[in-house]
Amino acid sequence: MSTTRTSHVIPATAVAALAALALTASPALADGGSGHSILRAELVGSMTADPPIAGIAPGGAPWVNGPSKARVREDGRIEVKIKGLVIPPPVGTGVNPVASVVATLVCDGAVESSTAPFALDAAGDGSTSDVITGTRHCEDPIVLIQPAANLARFIASTVDDD
Repeated sequence: MSTTRTSHVIPATAVAALAALALTASPALADGGSGHSILRAELVGSMTADPPIAGIAPGGAPWVNGPSKARVREDGRIEVKIKGLVIPPPVGTGVNPVASVVATLVCDGAVESSTAPFALDAAGDGSTSDVITGTRHCEDPIVLIQPAANLARFIASTVDDD
């Protein structure tokens, strides 16, 4: 029994076009095809001596936190994961006194948008995935974590003044 094989030749221009498409699509695919990050940073608890950011004062006590992070994408999606955001002894009790917070995006030194309030438990843990506005042309982005009941203060930020 004899078998016949047929070869198909792909023109070099088609191969080049496919290669170019793969190279230009790579960044979008690496980001899930959902927009580039304008900010991806660790969150740091605020200290009483921190300078105001966009006219918002730091929390009235020293705040510490565990590994916490914020990511803002160009298409407006924001993800925040907070671990252990508390006021430590001797100033505080080591328990989080704030029931809910918002994540606020600051661009060019001005407040752009905030998430809906989200809960922090007694251990200072909480997270949100939300969509905000003002992200397309955001220069020098900063995310502030603010008590939902007191937007005049921030208790954590993506700014580290060390």
